[in-house]
Amino acid sequence: MSKTKSLKQKTTGFDILYRVVTAILAVAMFPAVYFANLFTFEIAHTSISNLLGGLTTNEEGMNGTLHTTYESISLSELPQLMNTLSNFTNEDFDFKASILQNALYRPVIVAVVFLALALVIGLVILGFSIFSNKIKVITALSASGFLCTLASYISFTGFFAEKVLAGDITLAQLFNMNGIITSAIASFLGEVILFTLDGAFFAVMFLLLGICAWSISVMIVNYSDEKEKQMKAAAKRNK
Repeated sequence: MSKTKSLKQKTTGFDILYRVVTAILAVAMFPAVYFANLFTFEIAHTSISNLLGGLTTNEEGMNGTLHTTYESISLSELPQLMNTLSNFTNEDFDFKASILQNALYRPVIVAVVFLALALVIGLVILGFSIFSNKIKVITALSASGFLCTLASYISFTGFFAEKVLAGDITLAQLFNMNGIITSAIASFLGEVILFTLDGAFFAVMFLLLGICAWSISVMIVNYSDEKEKQMKAAAKRNK
């Protein structure tokens, strides 16, 4: 009897709606994280604004004109950014040596790992939404994914971006630049005045939170319906 009831529950229109909405939210994470802006930075400088062309804007500062470079980078644009760095330094940009083996980037690597884990969880949620009605499992997974994005945000912002903005980490240190190149970069690029995660990251975060909230809402509705059915059944027995 219980098996028959379970099979009937899997074919209800509301369950299908839940699975479709959940699948759409889960799928939306992947194009968002790839095409939307992942992080944004702004560098205040005075000496090379003309060389940066369309990336440069002028704002009136206390001592005259302040030139700033404001740019947002998406995951799809990272290879182009690496090529730009190689051209700017007149050297091949060694990703492994400059980033993976640079202790300053450890919080970023931790942040990337947590974000990747959140995306893997999103993929698992997609599988559950297609092949099952396990709302509690999806709720737990989406909550775990959301916590992963929080850990990613804290690692990136609290342990990396804030140090860059405070000047504790220089651009030269970040790219393992030494000697003449270091002094050139420092004088050319100036000071980082904005460095923050952008829409791609927050899309993943809030889509996972949305799946969690949506799942909890559906569980509440299902619980209310079940209680109502029990009350009606009890009323019939008492007649």
